Amino acid sequence: MPTWNEMREHMRKTYRLADDEADMLSMVWSYDDGRSQKIIIRRYEAFERTLVELKSAFARRKDVDPEVLLRKNAELPLATIALAGDVYLVVYNALLDHLDFADLDLYLSRVAAVADTLEETYAAKDVF
Repeated sequence: MPTWNEMREHMRKTYRLADDEADMLSMVWSYDDGRSQKIIIRRYEAFERTLVELKSAFARRKDVDPEVLLRKNAELPLATIALAGDVYLVVYNALLDHLDFADLDLYLSRVAAVADTLEETYAAKDVF
C-alpha cells in the first residue's frame, strides 16, 4: 500500500515523466510502431480516501458519435470512456491504498493500450 510520494518515486524511477507536479504526473507510453499515448495520473480525495485517476485522451467529440462509445464502454475489460470538454478519454480510478506497483504498471499499460486502440479506430490520426 504505497503513499502518493512512494508512487511518484516509483513513477520517476520506472518511466520518463512529461509532467511531475504535486498532485499530477504524466508520461507518454510509446509503441514500437511509432504510435504513442499520453497518460495523466492524478491524485484526488473522495469519500475521505485518496484515489488515483489514470486517463488518456483518444478522440474529439466531433469525430465520434457518443452512442457508439457508450456501447463500446460495455465491452471494455478495464477502464471506462468519458467525455471531458470536447475530448474523449479512457479513465481508470483506484484507491491509492489498494494499489501495488505491479498493479499500477498493469493499469498504465492497459489504459494506454485501450486509448491507443480507440484512437486508431475513431480518430483521424495519432494525436493524443
